[in-house]
Amino acid sequence: MLINKKNALTLAITSLLFACNNQNIKYDEHQLEQRLSQHSTEAVAKQYTESTKSTETKQGKLHVSSPQWQDQIIYLLMIDRFNEGDISNSDQGVGVYEPGAKSKYNGGDLQGVIDKLDYLANLGVTAVWTTPHVANQWWDPIAQYWGYHGYWARDFKSVDEHYGTLEDYQNLSRGLHARNMYLIQDVVVNHTGNFFYYDGEYDEQDVAKNFKLNTGSIPTVTASQFPLNLNDVNNPEHKLSDIFNWTPAILDVTSHKQETTFQIAGLDDMNTKNPRVRDFLKDSFGYWIKQAGVDAFRIDTAKYVEKEFYEDFLHSEDGILNIAKSTGRKDFLTFGEVFEMSPPYTDSAEQKISAYLGNKETPRMAAPIGFPVYSDIKQVFAGGRPTSYLSYRVKAGMKWYKDPYKAVNFIDNHDVERFLASGTISGLKQAYAFLMSIPGIPAIYQGDEQAHTLMRQTMFAGGYGSEQDQFNQGSEMYRFIKKLTYIRQNDKAFSRGSIEFLQDNESAPGILAYKREYEGKEAYVIFNSADEKALLSRLPTSFWGNNEPEILLTENVNTLTDSNSNSNTNKNAKLPLAADGTLTMLMPARSVLIFSGISKSAPLNSKIVQDIIVNPIPSEFYNVKSASISGTASTANAELLRIIDGNIEQGKKFVSDSQGKWSVQLPIDGLGSHHHFVEIYWSDKQQVSKKLNYKMISTIVSSSAYAKDKMGDDKGLSGTYIKPGYQQGNCYLDIESVQAKAGGDTLELTLKMCDISRAWAPQNGFDHLAFTLYFDHNAVTGKRDLPLLHAKMPKNGKWDLAHSAFGWGNYVFGANDSTATQEGAIINYTPEIEVNYELKEIKLTYQGKRLGVNSWQDISVFVTTWDKDEGGDYRHIVDQPSRWSFSDANQHAPRIADAVYFTLK
Repeated sequence: MLINKKNALTLAITSLLFACNNQNIKYDEHQLEQRLSQHSTEAVAKQYTESTKSTETKQGKLHVSSPQWQDQIIYLLMIDRFNEGDISNSDQGVGVYEPGAKSKYNGGDLQGVIDKLDYLANLGVTAVWTTPHVANQWWDPIAQYWGYHGYWARDFKSVDEHYGTLEDYQNLSRGLHARNMYLIQDVVVNHTGNFFYYDGEYDEQDVAKNFKLNTGSIPTVTASQFPLNLNDVNNPEHKLSDIFNWTPAILDVTSHKQETTFQIAGLDDMNTKNPRVRDFLKDSFGYWIKQAGVDAFRIDTAKYVEKEFYEDFLHSEDGILNIAKSTGRKDFLTFGEVFEMSPPYTDSAEQKISAYLGNKETPRMAAPIGFPVYSDIKQVFAGGRPTSYLSYRVKAGMKWYKDPYKAVNFIDNHDVERFLASGTISGLKQAYAFLMSIPGIPAIYQGDEQAHTLMRQTMFAGGYGSEQDQFNQGSEMYRFIKKLTYIRQNDKAFSRGSIEFLQDNESAPGILAYKREYEGKEAYVIFNSADEKALLSRLPTSFWGNNEPEILLTENVNTLTDSNSNSNTNKNAKLPLAADGTLTMLMPARSVLIFSGISKSAPLNSKIVQDIIVNPIPSEFYNVKSASISGTASTANAELLRIIDGNIEQGKKFVSDSQGKWSVQLPIDGLGSHHHFVEIYWSDKQQVSKKLNYKMISTIVSSSAYAKDKMGDDKGLSGTYIKPGYQQGNCYLDIESVQAKAGGDTLELTLKMCDISRAWAPQNGFDHLAFTLYFDHNAVTGKRDLPLLHAKMPKNGKWDLAHSAFGWGNYVFGANDSTATQEGAIINYTPEIEVNYELKEIKLTYQGKRLGVNSWQDISVFVTTWDKDEGGDYRHIVDQPSRWSFSDANQHAPRIADAVYFTLK
């Protein structure tokens, strides 16, 4: 029998309608035909088939006791972007649903999450944190954005119509509990959706001035839950109720008053000092614990609420913790979003975060989300910064957090640029190995296990960024993360043990080594974050004699890899341990080594005789033209290697004289202050000298340039662009001047701007602005096309290196493999960014040796400004004025608002 396309469609509709009828799902033929026109029959059939399996979902108890939270592994997912399990709720008929659209509803729902619980359990996940499931504002015409993310509530006690029903949420809870997993609800205590705003100057003494209601909001023009609907300041009853702080958007992020009472991103700020509001929030969120069996809360935008609020909301007699206890949950976890990051080697963020945690006398939240460690994980494993960033950062958390073992640490989430947008797979693997082996609860963000690069990419076929299903349990990252979760779950040293950092690198990427210890067992974790081999030197361990460790994980350490590639351990591998238990070995590029065993002290007579003696050197060299180090070896004509910062591939070979004496030059650094350590390696004896630390300081400038730019010219190269609505009246894209100074291999660029914004609390210190800089080295063949900017390098130049820097991203890429529509390969290095708000200056510092540049002389630089969206993409040019896009008659005009070109001489 021949079946044509029309007959196939008819048969598909008939079979799907039959499946719907069996499950009492209301669909009509028109809906199914429309759906089948958007997706393949197989894809739709698969979704319907999974829907029909819902009654077979494992059903556990609604209420279960609390787990040991430090032992858990969290998976964060966005409901709309994870999986579509019930097609009937996707399109609510008001134009907010568009599968594949970046910023609209794509169709994910609670049933979709339920359908994939086994996928998560197999990964090793033990707790699921979803973005808010409550009824939301779907479209905000003021922001010109959609509420698919869930953080614009209109009713805190109802499930959003796109996501399902209370029964669906209960089924999710039961399905998790049946698998010994737990449900984490994302709660918002700071704000609702945007139902009122200020259009014009704000007068604190007359809060009705320029006040407006958001009459175009969809699906409702006000919150639907009482008393959130008392939101009109011009109504005396509403104003007197004091449910909201009648305030505009935050402009000064350094103002505590604005931080805790003004609107974040234009969202209506609740008056959380009002006892009526506090009681309302306890009732609203306590409801989900009692009715749906929620096991923990993630508290959104926690720092935008006064700290004292959490004492009442969580710990009062009618507070959340007592509500949870009434359901048998004696350790209801609460962890909050305090979006703060510390500069390297400082702990300002940890100190601020600790105030939101409180103490025994005045307890507040139980734990934070680890934004400070997130920042340094990315800088080290994606940006090639010194590994000592991480040892300092973990120690700071251990010092300031009241229970650092419950801090929720992460690599990616729905609010930050993906690691792989500027990092590599090998770097991501190292980041996850670190995350899974330090104190704190690790949180996996959806799609990391499938190596996603888009921030809010869907996991299901047909959604944003995904032509194919993304639930591949055989993918490289899925299998790697699964191996890590297995290790963590089977060795409590990783979730409960003490931590001691043994080696790190203060100067560059390279070795990071630490020890976890718990109940007589020790586990060692070692990284080489560099893109070349590094020397692991005399690492002290407890393993000597017959006390051999078990190797749990090797990544890129081929000489130690077990022959059974599917094994989670490497039982047959051996480590080159010395008689005293120390470990010296070459760690390959981007490698990870984890091993564990029983603690045992080395015998007193196990000390190894040192055959390399190094003479002392100055701790600081200032503006020197040469420097050296000297010493002796135990034999004549010893073949030695001078190693700087552990980088063995750049080591310098030399030989001792007939008396064993030796001397060798130290490399000289360029402009600035540079920390280093030096070691002497004797490969024949497998010995390494002690480390000597020193600092090179240079103020010598060998080449420079200064370029002054016309003010007010930030409207495109043609001068005709209209800036986006959020940029109107501001000059954040306008360059005033650029000062360039180079010495040796170091380049410093100081960009003086018309103004600098930090209204959105950006990680890199500035927002509303994205720099893209192009470097043209005349001796190197490059490219003319500027990727994604619809422009070419000026003056017939050809760029070789490019640097992208914006509020939440900082990366360098090369010209190789780049095209007009694609950036080149990412380089494992991020330039330093310093912001001086008083002088309105942004300073960028480049280390040439990390980029293959020995001298910056005669190199031309093209500096451009534009802006990027929340996903790290350049904002588009449209033909009409827009809130979030630039506009011009030519939509393919260069994405350059302002630019400066100069050459260092």
